[in-house]
Amino acid sequence: MHTFLQDVRYGLRMLTKNPGFTLIAILTLALGIGANTAIFSLLNQVLLRRLPVRNPEELVVLKSPGPKHGHLWSDGDDSEIFSYPVYKSLAKNTVVFDGMLARFQFDASIASHGQTDRGSGELVTGNYFEVLGVRPALGRLLSPADDDVQGAHPVLVLSHAYWTRRFGGDAGALNQTILVNNTEMTIVGVAQEGFSGIQVGQTPDIFVPMTMKGQMTPIRNGLDDWNDSFLAVFARRKPGLSIEQAQAGINVGYPGLLEQQAARLHLRKDREEFLSKKIVLSTGSQGRTTLQRDSRPALLALFAMVALVLMIACTNVANLLLAKAAARQREFAIRSAIGATAGRMMRQLLVESFLCALGGGILGLIFGAWTMNILTQAIVSLAGVQGITAQLDGNVLEFAAAATVVSALLFGVIPAWRATRSGVSQMLKDRGSTTSAGPGHVRFRKFLVAGQVALTVLLLTGGALFSRTLWNLRKQNLGLSTDNLITFSIAPQLSGYDDAKTIALVDQLRERLGTIPGVLGVGSSQIPLLTGTDMGTNITVEARQNLDTDDRHVNFDAVSANYFSTMRIPLISGREFNVRDTAASTKVAIINEAMAKEFFPDRNPIGVHFALSEGNGVKPDIEIVGVVKNAKEGHVRDAERPFFYQPYSQFGKLFGMTFYVRSQQDPLLMANTLRETVRGADANLPVYDLKTVQRVVDEDLFAERVVAGLSAVFGGLAALLAALGIYGVLAYLVVQRTREIGIRVALGAAAGRVRGLIFREVGGMVVAGAAVGLPLAYGLARLSESLLYGVHAGDVPAYAASLGTICVLALAACYIPSHRATRIDPIVALRYE
Repeated sequence: MHTFLQDVRYGLRMLTKNPGFTLIAILTLALGIGANTAIFSLLNQVLLRRLPVRNPEELVVLKSPGPKHGHLWSDGDDSEIFSYPVYKSLAKNTVVFDGMLARFQFDASIASHGQTDRGSGELVTGNYFEVLGVRPALGRLLSPADDDVQGAHPVLVLSHAYWTRRFGGDAGALNQTILVNNTEMTIVGVAQEGFSGIQVGQTPDIFVPMTMKGQMTPIRNGLDDWNDSFLAVFARRKPGLSIEQAQAGINVGYPGLLEQQAARLHLRKDREEFLSKKIVLSTGSQGRTTLQRDSRPALLALFAMVALVLMIACTNVANLLLAKAAARQREFAIRSAIGATAGRMMRQLLVESFLCALGGGILGLIFGAWTMNILTQAIVSLAGVQGITAQLDGNVLEFAAAATVVSALLFGVIPAWRATRSGVSQMLKDRGSTTSAGPGHVRFRKFLVAGQVALTVLLLTGGALFSRTLWNLRKQNLGLSTDNLITFSIAPQLSGYDDAKTIALVDQLRERLGTIPGVLGVGSSQIPLLTGTDMGTNITVEARQNLDTDDRHVNFDAVSANYFSTMRIPLISGREFNVRDTAASTKVAIINEAMAKEFFPDRNPIGVHFALSEGNGVKPDIEIVGVVKNAKEGHVRDAERPFFYQPYSQFGKLFGMTFYVRSQQDPLLMANTLRETVRGADANLPVYDLKTVQRVVDEDLFAERVVAGLSAVFGGLAALLAALGIYGVLAYLVVQRTREIGIRVALGAAAGRVRGLIFREVGGMVVAGAAVGLPLAYGLARLSESLLYGVHAGDVPAYAASLGTICVLALAACYIPSHRATRIDPIVALRYE
């Protein structure tokens, strides 16, 4: 221990003696460790963290892959969604499960103390908290007794975060009555701290009994409908049972449930495939993995990039240590001569490396926390993903510590070994005043720089491909114009409006918004654009052979009159909806170009009728009155697909309405006017998601923007580090070859030939690095191809750009050393050694 403390004190003296070296090394490592810490923190919260419940490894998610029929609500994998009667039947299986729960997320209008907020709620079965093993922080949690009769138990449990945020953590909130979606509800408890539901990215404010669904989602109850699928189902395996055993047990009675459901659907098409479905169980320790599935490729790609940045940083510091060790050769020779072993000296150098890494790790944690804070704000505000925090937990701190130790080993071991492996006689050879090492030392440093170039080419290529992807998506033809277009949403049914009152309110608001000075047009739709929300149904078209194998599922939306002219979606034929299209008039629809091509390839669709259901007894009663150009509805990435529009007045139950207002000027200038207009119609009706449509597009491309932006930053950082590495080696090379260059100049070598010596050195390192880096970049691009859009893994311009960038940086890095070489005085050089 005493000798170790001596090494630490001596190491600190050596680092403080060379403040320039120490500062550069610590900053280089801090950038690498900080970037890794930030991305790992995000990856940990999304992909690795398990639910904060009792024995999460016993939880499983139920899936039933195969055909789906009837009404379906899903925010991800359709196979994970079940109807309430099917859930109730499955939950009776107590042979392999200790309990089975179901949940459904809903939008909540929460009013208390004279203030109405829009929040997030979760309808849960009475055994939800019991199965998960969640404890109350205050009061009690929901129980099966709260979930036995529909509409009979208006009680709820607050999440700990909402209780703290909205009620200030006041225990007096217990037993208070608040208004949720126009229904009086009593607060009976607060869930334990840290529990925020079972789906990453969703943080419910309130938990409500499932049997209150009719009150929470007044437009659709669905609890008695076998063919209304909306529930995500979890179960807890009995201890000792494997997933395979539990899966075999649950499938014993499942065919009978499918028979009951098929009978209610009157299935003919794909009946056999429907009846052959099985329950498939997957681990539920991390909750529902909707966000994980969507974000996994991007997060893993970013994590691979920051790992490469850290490797480049370590390579750079290793190069610095090699140069520093060369300058200390005489010191090591003297220490060896007086009895110091190679192991003792190597330990001293490793201690210095760990001290340097420790400084980089501490500064990296600060940098990582700052970076994570920026990422968190962007993810929550722009991507709408809730529950992601900037706090660095124990797992992240452990990762940062591991990254620090690994970094110290990566950049410290080889320089320490090379510095101490030579004998005393070799180190004491008379080399004049030079502090340089032999050619083997230089070759190894060149090898390190070539490795840096290879990794930098890989990162620059990734940045170029992801930037091209973002550029292509931004240049996509959306089928509409986002110029001076603003949007906002309301949910009247959550404030007690019925269908007739909702339609009257929307009509009134459209008329009032149209009178605002500077407004060019007003339109509205039930489904907000580019939010990933969709609504679909099977259709039957008249005078068309509807085969059993024909896929007739089409997405649709309910929109207002003048919607297409406001959105500037071109009308190809027919007419747009107008005020005469009411609930009492003939049912009409407008289809998009893709639907016209698929369903009416050889005839004019105008005047043709179809129905919103399937079967031989269905009478088509909706007349097609227009055809419009294809417009992006769900996501910018989406391919063109059949789509149709109905007037909202003929739709039936409206679950919300999104308005679009086009103005002559910056639409944000009228944001307050829009709010006041809604408040003038109903002071208690919340307005939410007020933003420009261009921001909606940016939010839809958030993942692509993050990946492209961070990959460009990482590529730039790697290029800078590589340039510094090239500069360091070349500067060292000029010092080592001072005598040789002096002789060449004395014999009449021109400045150009001297520069050529230096340029050949850098050319060799760049060519070697590129020869390794380009194939690696192609391999990484192939693995990340699912993240690309409009560009392929072998895109030549991307590789050319990355190679050109590294060449330019290499030339810039060798300018000063080459210039210094041409100015060497032969007389001084001949005295150098």
